[in-house]
Amino acid sequence: MKKIAIANGVEISALALGACRASHEDTKVIMKKYMEAGGNVFDSARAYFDGEYDTFLGECLREFGVRDKVNVCMKGCMPASDDAMHISRLTKQDIKGDLEKSLMKAKLDYADMYLLHRDDVKIPVSEIMPALDELVKEGKTRVVGVSNWTGARIEQANRFAKENGLEPLSLCQMHYSLAETTAAATGDITHVPMSDVEYRWHTDNDFPIMAFASQGKGFFGKFEQGLEQNPFVYKYYGYFPENWKRAERAVELAKKYNTNASAIVLAYVTQGKIRASALMGFSSVEQYEKSIDVLRINLTPEEISYLEKGE
Repeated sequence: MKKIAIANGVEISALALGACRASHEDTKVIMKKYMEAGGNVFDSARAYFDGEYDTFLGECLREFGVRDKVNVCMKGCMPASDDAMHISRLTKQDIKGDLEKSLMKAKLDYADMYLLHRDDVKIPVSEIMPALDELVKEGKTRVVGVSNWTGARIEQANRFAKENGLEPLSLCQMHYSLAETTAAATGDITHVPMSDVEYRWHTDNDFPIMAFASQGKGFFGKFEQGLEQNPFVYKYYGYFPENWKRAERAVELAKKYNTNASAIVLAYVTQGKIRASALMGFSSVEQYEKSIDVLRINLTPEEISYLEKGE
């Protein structure tokens, strides 16, 4: 599996495995199959299952005996609830405390990557970056990064880090898929999905991303099955007519490769111009098996353009 260099010796696979909603038994099967396919990233967060996914992930890594062979990505500083997304948690205490709690839950000494789950532009980077730098210097994480930050804000933070000899941000987790959405559609003012502006910034600066919702929260699989009106995915993607056209083209291209639309959209994310690792989560082993078919797909630039524009 292709690897992407991040920083400080951290290299992540083009496919990353996030928190799965399958049973614990099936999730372990998925984890093992994922590693056998060359995957080396496990993503977790304080906000997942009230922190219990940290516990489960740590147990699995010890059971498998693979801690030194994989990269653990942890996230912290998520606002307290869906009703309080406008109230940020980016104090030094939050930044350090959330990682320390995750490590304690997982019974791990360090994370390979630690990302801030949300931003608050009212808080100056001069208050955020020193706290992240301390975590690297203390050996609690090898790399620091962010999620749902704009490129402009990352640039501001890294300029401050360079001027003050601090650890820079090296990775951004971003909502990126063939299916587009906006913060207005999702109803989350802290949400920063991929846009034309963000795409240009990441490509111009060669700044890597880990793409969450890389398969459109199941939009393409549901479309392929004829469940176009699923309320959950409709909220995120259904109000954008172009997404339906892209879904049709993904299904059509899947026939050429004798595969499924879920695998095609993963190829789209990982084989484009942005250095991207596609974050995946599954409810069953069957879902995983369909998606991992991406490893035998090599999209041409023309096919990527066709998926995007129909040209």
